[in-house]
Amino acid sequence: MKYQRLFLIIFTTFILSLGASEAKKAIEKRIAPVGSVCVEGEECAKAVVTAVASPASGIRSGEEVYNNACATCHSIGLAGAPKFADLSSWGSRPDEGIEHLTEQVKNGLNGMPPMGMCMDCADEELTAAVQYMLDSL
Repeated sequence: MKYQRLFLIIFTTFILSLGASEAKKAIEKRIAPVGSVCVEGEECAKAVVTAVASPASGIRSGEEVYNNACATCHSIGLAGAPKFADLSSWGSRPDEGIEHLTEQVKNGLNGMPPMGMCMDCADEELTAAVQYMLDSL
C-alpha cells in the first residue's frame, strides 16, 4: 500500500509537470513577439528602403488602380460612392475638375478613407484612376 501511494504521488506529479510544461509553452507562444523593430542605419533598414524605393512595375495605369482599389465600392455604389460609368450617380462631381476630385480621394470623403483603398498609390496613380472613372461617363 505504501508503494502504491508513492507511485501514485510520483505519477501524479509527472502528469502535472507535463501539463504545466504544455501550458508554459502555450503561454510563451501567445506572448511571443510578432515582429521586430528596425532602426534606420541598421542592416535590416537598408533592405526595407530598397524595397520601398523601387516599385516592381512602376506607375500603374488608371484602370489598374481602379480595378485593384476602387472597383469594390464604385462598381456598386457602396457607401454612397458614385458608380462607375453611371453619369446620374456622379451628379455635378465631373464639373469640379480632376485636381479637386483627386484631392478628395487623397483626403477621403464621406465613407471613402484617405487614399481611397490604395494606400501605396502615388499622386499620379490616383489622378489616373480618377481620370479613368471620369472617362467612363
